Amino acid sequence: MKRYGQSLRRGVGVLAVLAGAGGAFAGSEQDQLSFNIARTQFNLRMTADNVTGQAFQVSRVPGELRGRVADVPVALKLEDEKVKGNIGSSVVNLDVKKDGDAVKAKGGFGGRPVTLTLSPQELTVYVRDCTYRLKAKEPGRIYEGPRSCDRALTPPTEIRLPDAFLAASPAEQASVLLLAL
Repeated sequence: MKRYGQSLRRGVGVLAVLAGAGGAFAGSEQDQLSFNIARTQFNLRMTADNVTGQAFQVSRVPGELRGRVADVPVALKLEDEKVKGNIGSSVVNLDVKKDGDAVKAKGGFGGRPVTLTLSPQELTVYVRDCTYRLKAKEPGRIYEGPRSCDRALTPPTEIRLPDAFLAASPAEQASVLLLAL
């Protein structure tokens, strides 16, 4: 469990450095999930078949996400209101539901407790001992706000969501965000 967290943080850090140094990945902004977190910027390209970035290679097959994130294998089964599977040797058991216009998720993800609320007005996530409290700058698309694990002078986190992400199922939306964060 501890090894997964260290590898994932290291991989996301490498991803962020490479993305910052090398610019955006191929593709238009319309298919890019964009993350600007604690002076670190990275993008993930989301297509009908996969979600990719420097350290993020996940295939989207009906009802599943499979691949690698930060050199850790990912095998997730997406059901209507559940996500089950493994991230490395850590278990995923996540309850996901649609509540009005909000996607809500709660449970275990990679052996750690998580919660997520994604609505047109806000994105609130607790993952890896850090809480993101982001408000919509552009409803349903661009979210900005503080993280509990940042210092006072750290710029706010900003997350941009493309059409491909918004068209995904609630279980897939929750899984992709939690894997990226």
